[in-house]
Amino acid sequence: MKGSRPGLVLAAGLALAAAAALAPAGLAGSPAPGWSWGVWGLAFAGGALAFLLAGSTLPQVVRRLSWLLPFVLVLAVPAALLAPPGRRLGTAAALAARALAATAAAAGTAFRLGPLGLVRGARALGAPARLVDVLETALASLFAMLDQATAMLRAREARRTVHGPWASVVREPTSTVRAFGRFAGALLLRTLERAEALERARLARGADLR
Repeated sequence: MKGSRPGLVLAAGLALAAAAALAPAGLAGSPAPGWSWGVWGLAFAGGALAFLLAGSTLPQVVRRLSWLLPFVLVLAVPAALLAPPGRRLGTAAALAARALAATAAAAGTAFRLGPLGLVRGARALGAPARLVDVLETALASLFAMLDQATAMLRAREARRTVHGPWASVVREPTSTVRAFGRFAGALLLRTLERAEALERARLARGADLR
């Protein structure tokens, strides 16, 4: 686990993410207030700091946060169409900043704590035991899927003569899409098998008797 006080780290991360997500971004008609930009800057800085404290280098932090940007733009920017005409560009920038700041704070907190730290932090904050069990199971399944996907991609790259997952998209789009479809199906089956094995191991340890 990363972080010696998971409850405090989780509470701080959730507070930053919630403050960033709730700060007004101008959809009501008036421009986003200056203090909203301050909250978003603080939340973004907090998320970046969490990545750094977890051992990431500055280039790694930039790369990891840049991965969030496409999802943020796709989800946040279309909402700017609800703003009054003439203010949509500013509202789109504010919405993107708000979504990126909240996501960065949440992602940094999760990365710093890790799956075990998230579970311990939830318990330290007094979350219901059943909810913590669901969180633990979901995180175990997610990381099992990520491990399985990493192993499958590594094996796939080892069998290929041309490296890079997108190398054949332009030349052979149809076959590439079909290959990714087969990959997704195989990943789902292997993840289900892994999840069943984890559940059998959990029940063998008497987890259902608590």
